[in-house]
Amino acid sequence: MRWIFIVLLMCNGIYFLWQNYLLQGAIPAVMSQSVAVGSAEARLVLLAEVEDMPTAQPVLVAQEVAAEVSPVPADSAAKAGSELVSAPADPGICWQIGPFREEVSGKQVVSRLASLDIALKLESVEIPGKPDYWVHLPPQVSRKAAIKLLRELQAKKIDSFLITEGELANGLSLGFFTEEVRARKVYDQRVKQGYGAQIKVVPRTYTELWAVFEVGEYGKFSDALWETIKEGNKGLERRKNYCDKIASADNFD
Repeated sequence: MRWIFIVLLMCNGIYFLWQNYLLQGAIPAVMSQSVAVGSAEARLVLLAEVEDMPTAQPVLVAQEVAAEVSPVPADSAAKAGSELVSAPADPGICWQIGPFREEVSGKQVVSRLASLDIALKLESVEIPGKPDYWVHLPPQVSRKAAIKLLRELQAKKIDSFLITEGELANGLSLGFFTEEVRARKVYDQRVKQGYGAQIKVVPRTYTELWAVFEVGEYGKFSDALWETIKEGNKGLERRKNYCDKIASADNFD
């Protein structure tokens, strides 16, 4: 029994020493593994930060794009919209119908529309017409010189007249023409004869009678009503014009 006990004790001692030896050899390996795991964890953290950057970058880009194309504030948009819708008509534009050949015809139309609560007023409008062309010789140094030149032209049977007033006073008129071609023909003839002829373009206007709508009244004027008025007044037109171009006629009361 004693020998069995001694043998078991020795086996336990040997087993203890052997376990101790194995444990000491395993500690460095465990430590190296711990370091490796720790460094791997550190790399995982860095990769997570790097991986987070692409997800954050689009947010920044979106914010920048949103800042660049930021929409107009609602109150500003509403204000602009209201200004566009509620913008009044140009007060410098006047609608008118005409021309009337006679004053009585214009007054009848104005009275007829007034009974329908449409206000107009009869106006005289200056209409630019075709210009005239004045062939003339420039003013001479004196009235005596002008008369001497006039006698010379008349001696050659050239139609001419002395201009006694205006910017061409002491000049000689060689003809007043409604067509430029005829004026140019006379001009060429006198230049060939050695005279310093000139052509002056004279603007010409004439007056027409038009019924002009008061501000805001044209919206009451329907197409059907316009057709009815045209039936009794041939040649009438309706047009718009700048109000400052329309001259009031005081005798249309």
